[in-house]
Amino acid sequence: MPIDMPPDKRTRQAQRLVWIAAGVFLVVGLLLQWWRLSVLTASYDQGIFLQVLHNGWRGHPFESTLSSQLSTNVVHGDELPAVGYHRLGQHFTPVLALWIPLVALLGPWALPLVQVSLVCGAGLLLHRLALLRLEPALAALITCSFYGANAVIGPTWGNFTDLCQLPLLFFLLLLGLERRCRWQILLAAAALPLVREDTGVLLVGVGIWLAVRQRQRWPLALALAAWGGGWVVLVTNVLMPLFSEDTSRRFMVENFGQYIGDRDQASSLQVLLLVLRQPLILLRELVSPPLDTLRYLLVQTLPLALVPLVSIDAWLLMGLPLLGLLLAHGTNNPLSINLRYTFLVVPGLFSGTVYWWQNHGGLFHRRRFRAVWIGAIGLSLLLTVVANPNRSLSFLIPDSIQPWVHQAPWEKWSHGQAARRALAVIPADASVAANTPLVPLLARREALVRFPYAQAYRDRQGREQPVEWIAVDLDWLQRYGAAFAGDRQQYRKAVKRVQQMLEKGTYGIRALDDGVVVLERGAPTRKGDSQDIKTFLRTGESGTTPD
Repeated sequence: MPIDMPPDKRTRQAQRLVWIAAGVFLVVGLLLQWWRLSVLTASYDQGIFLQVLHNGWRGHPFESTLSSQLSTNVVHGDELPAVGYHRLGQHFTPVLALWIPLVALLGPWALPLVQVSLVCGAGLLLHRLALLRLEPALAALITCSFYGANAVIGPTWGNFTDLCQLPLLFFLLLLGLERRCRWQILLAAAALPLVREDTGVLLVGVGIWLAVRQRQRWPLALALAAWGGGWVVLVTNVLMPLFSEDTSRRFMVENFGQYIGDRDQASSLQVLLLVLRQPLILLRELVSPPLDTLRYLLVQTLPLALVPLVSIDAWLLMGLPLLGLLLAHGTNNPLSINLRYTFLVVPGLFSGTVYWWQNHGGLFHRRRFRAVWIGAIGLSLLLTVVANPNRSLSFLIPDSIQPWVHQAPWEKWSHGQAARRALAVIPADASVAANTPLVPLLARREALVRFPYAQAYRDRQGREQPVEWIAVDLDWLQRYGAAFAGDRQQYRKAVKRVQQMLEKGTYGIRALDDGVVVLERGAPTRKGDSQDIKTFLRTGESGTTPD
């Protein structure tokens, strides 16, 4: 918008731009999340959160057999997933309980609504924060940068994550600090560490920032840092071990194994001490791999025209969570710009940029710089679309070029409806084993495990129970197996298991629709269904390439 127009008109146009950007972000996000659930793109994590909250409504909060399947008892101890397993041993997320009534009311549609709305609302709070320090046009462009950031859009379009609550609470805290509003500070500071066991480090970062940039508020800075850091230590070393050993035996080992050597377990305090004792490894991990680290920083800061890279406030506010990502390894790449971990960095990065602009506002009045900034936002949006984050745009972008893997939107829709027809034969409370794309559709039940990795579970009395039903989308595995080795291996394993069960007669086909097979324990298989599954499997053998 022209800088030389009358102030009142410029303010109205800036406000209108923010509302348009927020509206587009909200509508597009909700539509894509609806599409993901409709065409089976939503996957395992979506099912975990849905099962956790559904069980909470039924009087068993934070219990999940899907989470149990990821526990150290199952992964390392070869035990069966258990009904009474509490997810709080993996991730301590008490704030999630707020959404239990909404899940009871809206079912699987509640979580996409929560995620997109919270992130959209965070952008509006960022705008409020920026208006306290900056002129309306500049505040509006920072807000548009937020809504156009790959690091914001990517995880928002993906599976539900508890970290989607983080940006809104972080901006609320800074807004409270700016206004010296006690209730906002207390509410945000109390809730922020309860989002997840590691989010207290953001409060430590805010405390450090306050101590450095607003030294007269050092008592408040000390209180925030002590509360955030103390809570992390208490939760990871005392509270979470009460539920399971997953933190010490799995997550610390998987994420920080380069520091702990041959140990098979370590607490968060032990890991911290080991990291500090090995400064050379620490320095190596900060920049390794260098290209990935550089790419991550560039993509994170691109929609803000790279300004955060030179902002002391941004580095202070985002430094600690960014340090955690740089030092960690894991099954999921913490430096992936489309995964949930970006929500740990985004709040400090954007709010720190606001404070930088307070002292450099003259640069914004240069037309060429504004053009470069707007172009950077456009490039960020383009990179997001091309990356097809979390397969949310697979109806436009092929999942693989060589070999070609792409399904037309109407084919995806038709397959999603076929899956729902097939799954309709399964009773609401029956125990089920299902493969990944079907998990979110079946998660509102007490016993659900992932097929083909499990076909049984332990009930509340500790007894082994085979699942009553098995649901597997062979078409999905067959299609993606043509290009992706993991899906190809799952397809072969799933086919072998299904054939064995049919031959033994332990399970029989109850539904078969567009490659989605539903089996019931002890049920007979009709002759027609037996022939149909054989025909489908013969066709699939030519569709998957050898390893």
